[in-house]
Amino acid sequence: MGADYIATGHYVRRADVDGKSQLLRGLDGNKDQSYFLYTLGHDQVAQSLFPVGELEKPQVRKIAEELDLITAKKKDSTGICFIGERKFREFLGRYLPAQPGKIVTVEGEEIGTHQGLMYHTLGQRKGLGIGGTKEGSEDPWYVVDKDVENNILVVAQGHDHPRLMSVGLIAQQLHWV
Repeated sequence: MGADYIATGHYVRRADVDGKSQLLRGLDGNKDQSYFLYTLGHDQVAQSLFPVGELEKPQVRKIAEELDLITAKKKDSTGICFIGERKFREFLGRYLPAQPGKIVTVEGEEIGTHQGLMYHTLGQRKGLGIGGTKEGSEDPWYVVDKDVENNILVVAQGHDHPRLMSVGLIAQQLHWV
C-alpha cells in the first residue's frame, strides 16, 4: 500500500514494550475487539493505529457529532463487520443448511425448538423464543451448551447460573501479542 501505518476503527489499544508492539483490550470494555485481531503479529500491530481504542463509545459518538459526521447517529452494529449489511441468519443460511431441533433445560426438560444451532452462541440471551416456565422463575434464559451430535440447544435460567461460568480453558495454536 505504500503507507507507514494503517488506522482502523477497532476498539483495541497498542502498547510498545521492549521493542515489540502489544495488542491490548480497548478502554471501553463493552466494545473491546481485541479477540477479533488476536492473529496479528507484533510487526502488524506495530504498523497499526487504533484511535478509538483509547475512548469509550459515547466519546466517539460525541466527536463524530462535533465533526458533523453521518456516523454520529448510526445505529451500533452487533453483527459481523466483514459480511456487510446482510443479516447474520441470512448470511449463514446461504452456506449452511438449517436443522431445527430441541431446546432443553440443563435438567433435560424440553421447552422449545430452535431453527438451527448455527444461529446461537454460548451465553446468548436474546432471540431464543422462550419465556419463563409455569413453575419456574421469570429470569431470562441463556445458552449454556450446544449438543451438535444430537442437535440440541441447552439453556439455563439466570445470568449467574453456574453453567455460564468457566472453570477452565483448552487452547491450541496460541498467538501471544
